[in-house]
Amino acid sequence: MRLRERGTRVRIRSQATASRLAPVLEPTGRFSMPAPARAAGHRRSKRRAGRVSPFGRWIGRNAEPLLWATALSALALSLWFSPRTQLTHLEVVGAPWEARAGLYALLQTHLRRPMPLHDSPRQVERAVQALDWVRQARWQAAGVGRARLLVVPRVPFAEIRDENGARIFADATGFLFAPPNPNPRPTSGLIRLAQDSTRRWNGRYAEGEMRAALEILRAVSHRADVRRPRVHLSRTNGIRLYAEVQRGAETPVAVQLRFGDANALERQLATMHRLLEMPLSELRQWEYVDISTPDAEAVKPRATTGGEQ
Repeated sequence: MRLRERGTRVRIRSQATASRLAPVLEPTGRFSMPAPARAAGHRRSKRRAGRVSPFGRWIGRNAEPLLWATALSALALSLWFSPRTQLTHLEVVGAPWEARAGLYALLQTHLRRPMPLHDSPRQVERAVQALDWVRQARWQAAGVGRARLLVVPRVPFAEIRDENGARIFADATGFLFAPPNPNPRPTSGLIRLAQDSTRRWNGRYAEGEMRAALEILRAVSHRADVRRPRVHLSRTNGIRLYAEVQRGAETPVAVQLRFGDANALERQLATMHRLLEMPLSELRQWEYVDISTPDAEAVKPRATTGGEQ
């Protein structure tokens, strides 16, 4: 576009060109000069500032939350690594005193400083519960720097003894374990293995005839009139129950019940309860009762002495 002004012809090439050039009008002609270098640098700095300004604006808007987060993180780290907040006292509750030395050595290998509390308590629980005599282990917080480990030991239900005197114990579920107390008192009775019996102590649970012996002891343990029950296991003689029956002030009567291989154990247990409920005067007449065949028991009378029948 061409314009005339006071006899001087001026041509403006475009709006962009006009913005970059600073024209100087002279009577003798048309001149132009570039914008000062300072203005060009100012434009570049504006472009550079435009590239970083979103991050700067975000920092400005979130300066206070960031400062609070930094301060709280530093405080948490200082508390975490402080000796006062680390575990300084662990109380073990429920374990027998015979197991204290072993538990102390075990816990020393799992308690490190600083202690990662998100997983270390579970590691301690698993390590203690891996002991065969422990039924359950549970970690509890007990204050700053303190914790409590609740240990529930297994209760010996039956003592199992072989012909050489070696012993192991079973709980009510049939789990085999060696308690820290060398002389515990089982709640039901004794299982004695004969020399020709099959010893099955390799597994963690009783199996085979030992499982049947535990079921027999469990059945008689609920009876108040049965004392000192003992089950003998032998491949030659089968499974035999020895016990004493006493009611009131009467003299105890020794009884012997022979189960054979105990293939029909449920029916044999019903027969056993029926026999144990009989009067003591009748039980005194029998040396043993063979109940290997349910509902067809065989009785051997006691040997007579002094001419008595």
